[in-house]
Amino acid sequence: MGRGGHAILALGLVIGLVTLLAGCDAAPAETETESVEEGRAAVRVMEVRASAPEEWLRFPGTVRARERATLAFLHAGVLRERLVARGQGVAEGEPLAVLHNPALVPALAAAEGQVKELDAHLARLRRDVERARTLRGRNLVAEEELDRLESELEANTRAREQAEARRSEAQAQVEEMTLHAPFAAEVTDLLVEPGDFVTAGQAVLELSGVDGREVEIRVPAALGERLAAGMPVQVTPTLREARFQGRIAGVGRAGAALAPAIVRLEEDARLAPGEPVRVHLAVAVAASESLQVPLTAVLDPGGHAPHVLALTEDDVVRRVPVMPGRVTDDWVTISASLAPRQRVVTAGQGRLEEGDRVRVLP
Repeated sequence: MGRGGHAILALGLVIGLVTLLAGCDAAPAETETESVEEGRAAVRVMEVRASAPEEWLRFPGTVRARERATLAFLHAGVLRERLVARGQGVAEGEPLAVLHNPALVPALAAAEGQVKELDAHLARLRRDVERARTLRGRNLVAEEELDRLESELEANTRAREQAEARRSEAQAQVEEMTLHAPFAAEVTDLLVEPGDFVTAGQAVLELSGVDGREVEIRVPAALGERLAAGMPVQVTPTLREARFQGRIAGVGRAGAALAPAIVRLEEDARLAPGEPVRVHLAVAVAASESLQVPLTAVLDPGGHAPHVLALTEDDVVRRVPVMPGRVTDDWVTISASLAPRQRVVTAGQGRLEEGDRVRVLP
């Protein structure tokens, strides 16, 4: 091969080598951005939120059943029988006590007898009216006689209706001689013993419902005006360590500068009727807003330099000193040079420094 052939071969090798190197450099260029992203520290963030500053107020109360009843008879008499014992559970409609009144049963018997007597008289009058109408059609009886019989039939029909009403009233009074449970409950107190005479309306026994618990507290009138139905509260037992959730069910009118407020406890609150508790109310104390961040975002919270790591718009870390305040539901109120909706790091702060660029996990 001559010198010209060797030159052409060398030129081809150079061109091929350049092309190969160019192809090898293309792949790293395309993945360079991804490598940089993967090299950054991964963090999780949450936004700063604004809230009105609150003050927690505590009020004493006693747990009670949501449904309660003190039962009494509508009529006077002697307590003949008591069918339940103190502490016994009863179902809705279950009989509880029986009264004896010697005047009620005879009154019912008299009313039933009067109704039966009028029924028989009405049956006879209806037959007489039908016979008179037939005879009147044949002109065998006077028109006046037919009118008299029809008037007597109508009068006795009205009398029968009144007798039926008296019988229904007497029957209801006899039925009222037995007390029945108005709802599923537990018998909490027995106020009258069998054989005792009771007057109409005198309390005989007390029931405490088994479904639902509530607490009644008394608050100043000015505070009662700021409470609304549905407002969440916290309830803590006085004699043990626990915390339960509740909501304001209603607020009454103030009497003697205090207003009654009913707190309805959540269904899973393990509190027994009669247990003393404290109700904690969160009340806004100013119109201005304060800042809150997740508790996990505050570093060195009990030290000399508490701070959070905030992120700029391009995900650069900025150290911001804070002054922690009240903690509520894992959020802490702070004083700091931050703004609502600004992002703060809540996980992954371990090796971060001021000015680091991070990768925010979804």
